[in-house]
Amino acid sequence: MGQSYNLNANCTAATMPSIKLVQPPAHGSVEFVSEKIFSHYSTGAPQIRCNSRKSPGVSEYYTSNSGYSGKDMYKVRVSYGEGTIKDVTVNINVRKK
Repeated sequence: MGQSYNLNANCTAATMPSIKLVQPPAHGSVEFVSEKIFSHYSTGAPQIRCNSRKSPGVSEYYTSNSGYSGKDMYKVRVSYGEGTIKDVTVNINVRKK
């Protein structure tokens, strides 16, 4: 569902984000996995070249309860270790296949 990262210009981890589940999803579960991911830095950012290769980060994976379809959401607090903290609401629309 989401990714968090904090990279140096050479694409190494400046810090590894710490993610806390503030409000769990009502109709499923979410898992946080430290893994190599593609970043999405904006044009002009010193880390823009990191977007073309996998670098250290944390991914969020949502799994709905069996048989559920409809809207769900969860809230996380992401701490980047150098003082930046972001509260994020993730809205999900679960569809049957």
